[in-house]
Amino acid sequence: MSLRLMGIKIGMTHIWKEEKFVPVTVIQVPETVVIETKTQEKHGYNAVKVATQKVEKSKINKPTLGQLKDYEDGYRYMYEMRDSEIGKDQKISVDLFSEGEKVIVSGISKGHGFCGVMKRHGFHGQPSSHGAMSHRRPGSIGNRSTPGKVTKGKKMPGHHGQATVTELGKEIVKVYPEKNLLLVKGGVPGTKGSRVFINKWERK
Repeated sequence: MSLRLMGIKIGMTHIWKEEKFVPVTVIQVPETVVIETKTQEKHGYNAVKVATQKVEKSKINKPTLGQLKDYEDGYRYMYEMRDSEIGKDQKISVDLFSEGEKVIVSGISKGHGFCGVMKRHGFHGQPSSHGAMSHRRPGSIGNRSTPGKVTKGKKMPGHHGQATVTELGKEIVKVYPEKNLLLVKGGVPGTKGSRVFINKWERK
């Protein structure tokens, strides 16, 4: 069974645990409900489709409304969980996780736009003395006449960040079921207000 919940990154703070300063990321997990079950016989795989984050139905497009026709509430996001044994109309909350548990957290990292090689790849840069003309430039990138081309994967300036990042073994420090909050030790990918996915870590 592969369980995961979508949450909203609120920001970072810290708590004191056993007289130790622990930095944590606060993640709010909206109410999540199972709206459809998919089976091997009918769909070719076993999964459940869930909907989360309540919103007024007037703010939802018609294709999404069609999938929520049996529900009074509207939901902004929908996603699937593979091989899940949860039944239809069952609600899922942060109770799935416990303090001290290790989880997998995925999110889209902060975007930094177009960056040079020093910021993007950590290059040291060229000499900074008088007369130098290439302080932050990457330098030569070519080869000799053989092979006569730039090698694939060469570290060069370009778009930095805004990519899917997955971190393993993040520890859940605190669970607040009454507030639908999770406190995860350390930082997690993404900006404030962005979506993150918390996955059960089933180590074999």
